[in-house]
Amino acid sequence: MQMRGVKRMKLGTPQPMDCPCCFRPGDPLFCAQCSPEDSPARLAALRALLKQRNLDGYLIPSEDAHSSEYVAEVDQRRAFISGFTGSAGTALVTQDKALLWTDSRYFVQAAAQLGPEWTLMKQHEPGVPAIEDWVATHMKGKVVGCDPSLMAAARTLDWIQKKWSPQSVSLVTVPENLVDMVWGEAQPARPCNRIDVHPTQLAGCTVSEKLKMVREEMAEQEVGALVMNALDQVAWLANLRGSDIACNPVFFSYAVVLPGSAVVYTQLLDDMDTHASCVHELETHLEPACVLLKPYSSFISDLPHVVGESKVMLEKSTCTLAMHEALGTRELVQVDVSPVESMKARKNEAEIAGIRAASLKDSVAIVKYFCWLQEQLARERSVNEFDGAAYLSELRRQQPGCVGDSFPTISSSGANAAIVHYHASEKECAPIDPAKVYLCDTGGQYTDGTTDITRTLHFAGTPTEEERKCYTCVLQGHIGLAQAVFPAGTTGLQLEMLARGPLWKHGLDFGHGTGHGIGAYLNVHEGPMGIGGGSVPGSTILGSERMLKRYLCGFESGMVVSNEPGFYKAGAFGFRIESDLVTVPAETEFKFGSREWLKFEYLSMVPISKELIQPGMLSKAEVAWLDAFHQDVWDKLSPLLGDETAKDWLLAATSPLE
Repeated sequence: MQMRGVKRMKLGTPQPMDCPCCFRPGDPLFCAQCSPEDSPARLAALRALLKQRNLDGYLIPSEDAHSSEYVAEVDQRRAFISGFTGSAGTALVTQDKALLWTDSRYFVQAAAQLGPEWTLMKQHEPGVPAIEDWVATHMKGKVVGCDPSLMAAARTLDWIQKKWSPQSVSLVTVPENLVDMVWGEAQPARPCNRIDVHPTQLAGCTVSEKLKMVREEMAEQEVGALVMNALDQVAWLANLRGSDIACNPVFFSYAVVLPGSAVVYTQLLDDMDTHASCVHELETHLEPACVLLKPYSSFISDLPHVVGESKVMLEKSTCTLAMHEALGTRELVQVDVSPVESMKARKNEAEIAGIRAASLKDSVAIVKYFCWLQEQLARERSVNEFDGAAYLSELRRQQPGCVGDSFPTISSSGANAAIVHYHASEKECAPIDPAKVYLCDTGGQYTDGTTDITRTLHFAGTPTEEERKCYTCVLQGHIGLAQAVFPAGTTGLQLEMLARGPLWKHGLDFGHGTGHGIGAYLNVHEGPMGIGGGSVPGSTILGSERMLKRYLCGFESGMVVSNEPGFYKAGAFGFRIESDLVTVPAETEFKFGSREWLKFEYLSMVPISKELIQPGMLSKAEVAWLDAFHQDVWDKLSPLLGDETAKDWLLAATSPLE
């Protein structure tokens, strides 16, 4: 199907031309005098490829072919070309400009990592145009190229229809990825690791039961096929887990669900000589559900044949231009949220029990880490941010069923804590200063659940008055959301004010969302719901399909979400208090209306630092909540610690607020 407004570039031998660093088609990309570590040289080589193909610009998203937030090294193209390593952002390279759009979580990081040849475009900030608007204004009559396997079809087609076509901007899909060509042989290989069966006792449902629920949804929509490329959706549906992307227990795959069968496309079948034994195990697992395995590499070519002439359901936010093209003229039903995404978000009893267990184990590891760290600093033993995070990971791996971290730990001291997604490396990190705030955002992957917890501490116990006030506002927002009671279907945008209100009273705010979904031994960030929207004006929300979908998604029983308000003063300090919550039925006095009443069950049993609190700012109810929470932490965690030193630390950390 030739999508309106989208042109395809035909494969062929490009014409030679003058270009930097001696590049000619078929020759090594960089000459001996040109370092591939040099960002300007990479841009020059990419621009040479643009000129060669008569392109005026090239879009480079963060996502892979599965719209993943976290991607394997082989797919970190935007990071390779720009030097910016944050998980979110889109680059646009033209013949004379290089621009990087990212959100407020990464403003400080991007400003530090981008070279002078790049322009940082701060998304949602006043006066900063969205990427589609910038293209419409500055590239009238020009041709923009992209890799169709990386571009979300619905969003891109919307850009074309509403913004670009009226300005005669043409989008051309380029079969070969131009950044990959610049990267050359240095590009890492695509991971193809073992895939394991996720036991039914942890999954709570068999594959056949899940497929039955999905097919009921398909029948309601009158579609004959559901096509998925989101890795966590495939893993959840097939009760399988992998390790192709660091910290995310997923594997490169696609899936198609049909009325009487299903197909999972996996890389293991592209290399049967290596993976024959594992493939046999997977076939044995999937055969009762009539699920067939096929090679990952055959997905695009096989897709038209496997769906036949059926009406096809696709998820708007994840379906790519390449998938859209492959389906040709078939009738498509594009939904905001795939049935699998919705089902995955509503955890069943077995999944919730597993997440509770994982949360307790992870809390044990974090408490032991904080106890150890305080002891080291009290003895004036130097511990840097990187080594601290590494030791926490070591303690976590000692817990039963631990697979590893759910994301790289954010271990940040002092001013580094103001960088929302700060990453300390072995070569670039600061010592943890007991006289400054220490923010630790960490999480674990366990075979029974996934966690995400942040605590901010002050080991010397001497924070400034400003730090105490700002931290206490964050704590009040955290408590406000944790105590929420609300009818089913309430949205994250409605819940948002409970967390931001205490900060807004003092003219404070934070630029990231307040809460995100969390998987059951799956991705630490998942949808479809989220809590947020308060950091941007309403006009921005109305203009963002992603925000509308996430923050207007109603909460239902069984959804697991983070609660993470914060405040960050650039160059000085940063605070965030984050715990995991699960929505459960609430007993209310009146039970007005027909909707079920819900509340949050608090899962993360890690004490909240009292040293940073300004007690006089808290109400009696807030103090009572904090003391009750700390009693719950002591009751649940102290029997699991074993270590008397850690118990002593926990006893002090959970004592009533005076």
